[in-house]
Amino acid sequence: MANPLAHVITHRTGGIVGAPRRGTELGLERVLQSRYRIVEPIGTGGSSQVYLAQDTALNREVAIKVLDPAAAADGKTRGMFVKEARALAQLSHPNIVAVYDVGEVDGAPFIVMEHLPGGSLKQRIERGGALRAGDAVRIAIEVANGLQFAHGKGIIHADLKPSNILFDANDTAKICDFGIARTPQEDADTPQLFATAMYVAPERVEGKGASIASDVYGLGLVLYEMLVSKPPFTSTNASVLLRDHVVRQPVPPSHLRPSLPKELDTVALKALAKQPNLRYQKAHDFANALGHIENVDKELATTRLAVVSEPIQDFLPQIEQSPVVYLLSQFGQPIRHAFFGVLAALPVFGLALLAGFGPIAAGLAAGLVAIVGFGGQLALALAIAWIIESLLLFIFVPVLAVLFALLGVILWARDVAPERTALAMAMPATAPFGLAPAVILTSAAVHGLSGVLTVAWGAVVTMIYAIALGEQSIGPFASTGLSLRQESLFSRARAEDTKAALLNMLQNPGDRFGPLGTQLDPSTLTNQVYGLVSRISAADVTAIATVLAWTIAALTVWTLTRILRTFFDTLLRRPKRWFTLYVFATAVGVGSGATILYMLAETWSPLALAPGRPAGGLLFVSALVGALIALAAGVVISATEKPELAEERAPSMAARRVPVR
Repeated sequence: MANPLAHVITHRTGGIVGAPRRGTELGLERVLQSRYRIVEPIGTGGSSQVYLAQDTALNREVAIKVLDPAAAADGKTRGMFVKEARALAQLSHPNIVAVYDVGEVDGAPFIVMEHLPGGSLKQRIERGGALRAGDAVRIAIEVANGLQFAHGKGIIHADLKPSNILFDANDTAKICDFGIARTPQEDADTPQLFATAMYVAPERVEGKGASIASDVYGLGLVLYEMLVSKPPFTSTNASVLLRDHVVRQPVPPSHLRPSLPKELDTVALKALAKQPNLRYQKAHDFANALGHIENVDKELATTRLAVVSEPIQDFLPQIEQSPVVYLLSQFGQPIRHAFFGVLAALPVFGLALLAGFGPIAAGLAAGLVAIVGFGGQLALALAIAWIIESLLLFIFVPVLAVLFALLGVILWARDVAPERTALAMAMPATAPFGLAPAVILTSAAVHGLSGVLTVAWGAVVTMIYAIALGEQSIGPFASTGLSLRQESLFSRARAEDTKAALLNMLQNPGDRFGPLGTQLDPSTLTNQVYGLVSRISAADVTAIATVLAWTIAALTVWTLTRILRTFFDTLLRRPKRWFTLYVFATAVGVGSGATILYMLAETWSPLALAPGRPAGGLLFVSALVGALIALAAGVVISATEKPELAEERAPSMAARRVPVR
């Protein structure tokens, strides 16, 4: 039986939801049983109507649910309606709608229940979208408590969904519509599926009876919808939808809403396990698991918060109040795409210039990569950049080009995030401009601990590049430790010879590989590799110290930012979160990381005494500018995080035919 109270609203709003169905239409001011005065209709169900009434004996508002005459004539439907009254009468609990009385009017039975003016959970989600994590957890715990009480009385709900969860004036969640509730013994005799297809447990699709585990699954579906504003399976085809419940794994909620704590993924996915024995075995266990999630309200604790599209209520300026918020709300995603697109293009531009292709050709190649990245296809932009960079490296050091290409294949196979790769590969290109601190601090501020690993990887690549150049330093905070400047392996003369050999392959059919073979002479290649290895081994501890300094600075950013955000969230447990504190935590982390980086370069002997080290004033300016850029980039990038929704695929097998209401 569909929930007749799904559209309950208080008459004080002046609204009536749904048109009354034909059948028992109680006139206004009619009095039932000399006690209940009808005020107005407030909702309709599949076979019943709901009226707001005044209990004149106790002077309180009540909801009266009346079965339609046509349905009342059906003995089975009438029996289920009466059974609902009996089931609810047994369940006196703060999280279950209360039944006050039963009766009959014009040959149709009715139930007198408490009036819940807060509306349904379904209405709440439809109006405002996904709930705040803390509110979703609170509601789920309250519903779980109500289910636990019902299960203790031997009653299974078997049709739990957002429209069957209502709220009283104090915003307390209450379960309603036990019209299809059945005891396990009753269900064993009639294992038909009477639940809504979108909210049915897998075992029920397969024809098995309702159980505590199926109610836990239903509550898991409700929690999921509260967190992401839609159920995990939403096909418009009933057969596909039912089959999805049986064979398809739900997308973790945090993949659709990255600000959610990962612990919520664990709880929701366990409740939605396909096998009943893998779920929580009691509703009480479900509630306990939710209750043990710490800082569930700290959606600002991650750096991937959509603060632009969903401003934090009351504490983030609205679009009309702040030009910055307006700018990000309108152009946030293009800014983000452009930022990472430029990072991906910088190494291409630098290597092309180094190979003597000139600024126009280098700009065209880099522009292609940047345009693709700006279009939101960063992974494709990186693939193009990687191919171009491998070819450019081949012109200089073929063996290094092969190793670089293999590294790209490894990163692709391991599915490393494109943004992390772009940040790491931009480090060698940005270091000569003094922007290494900006990339280091941004990586840690945006990607957290994984960003720290990105910094360590990028630092190693930067040192190898600088050593291959034969430079003692390629900019602030990028010292190699080479005692003397050495000849670069990226020889312009060799690049010209290799380009001429490649051009000869196209223009001289009679001797395609002669000049190229000379360039790829094994002894020449061996000498190049030996020279690179010997330089790395002779680079002193300064190169290692540089890698460590970058990593320590990134760790500082991540640690302090995480500690401060956790502290602020704990301090503001249930209240609205403050965007200002989120920015403050990022600023403290980034500023501290820049300070640590500068102090290490000034006081740690492997760096302070390194040959070719830039002046202290240049280091300070580089660290300061890097901190400002990282703060701006960290906030903008985090604020414009927009997860991609997983595409729904229809399963190949048709679902088993089952009766679905």
